[in-house]
Amino acid sequence: MSLFTTLCLTLALMGPARADDARLMLNEATAEELAAIDGIDDDGAAAIVGLRAERGRLGSVEELRVLPLSDHALSNLRSRASVAITVESSPPVDAALTSAGDVLAQFNAEPTVRQVQQWSANYANIDPERVKRWLTQSSTFATLPQLQLEFRLRNDFDQGFDYFDEVGLDPRDPQGNYFPVIQDADQGQTQEMKVKLVFDLDKLVMSSERIRVINEAQDIVKLRDQVLGEVTRLYFERRRLQAERLLAPKSDPLALVKEELRLMELTANIDALTGGAFSAAVARGSAVAP
Repeated sequence: MSLFTTLCLTLALMGPARADDARLMLNEATAEELAAIDGIDDDGAAAIVGLRAERGRLGSVEELRVLPLSDHALSNLRSRASVAITVESSPPVDAALTSAGDVLAQFNAEPTVRQVQQWSANYANIDPERVKRWLTQSSTFATLPQLQLEFRLRNDFDQGFDYFDEVGLDPRDPQGNYFPVIQDADQGQTQEMKVKLVFDLDKLVMSSERIRVINEAQDIVKLRDQVLGEVTRLYFERRRLQAERLLAPKSDPLALVKEELRLMELTANIDALTGGAFSAAVARGSAVAP
């Protein structure tokens, strides 16, 4: 096998295929075939084909997170789609790469770790400015009064009667038969409106709402540390693998396949934490997310 032998493999994106599942090639499937997958409508299928045409190829389902696809659709794509990869033996090491700066400069077109961290924080909705806004709002909300409105409407009816016996005389006998004759009738209406402003001044010091916000803010800070720590680890592991492939290229086909699969895995994991923004920027050759 020569040094520049090309190997083509079909990689299942997630899980083994069932006997009744016909796997689709993610980079070859038509819009109609993609729309047949549960959770993907015609618009979603067209968006996938459009993104694939824009980038030339898709490396994983996680790149599709930049599209308005549901988690259900992405999950079905992982179990139903495969991607074909091409692995080429690396050329000899460039003699001009004499320093760490020379090596790292080969990846200047890719996003920086700080940009990837920002994308992951935005995607997870854990930006620190959001936490600051929460705390500020929770400390000032009690300065605003509660507005209470009360409206009352009352209708009054009044009727007066005189009572007479059968000959029209004023009744004297309590046991007799009397006929009521209306004397007067009155009708009136009363409307009343009240407006109240209620201040909870005791909550200006420390309210239960502020305590709840502080607890949630602390949880978000912990989550942010975990997300940023994981995306940072993945980023530099991927960069180390890139540098190793550049400085110590392998000629063994199996080793090349393992390297390529690991690079795809790391890229997909970063995309999962950044909503696909990482691959979008890499595909554009810039650090600008979509």
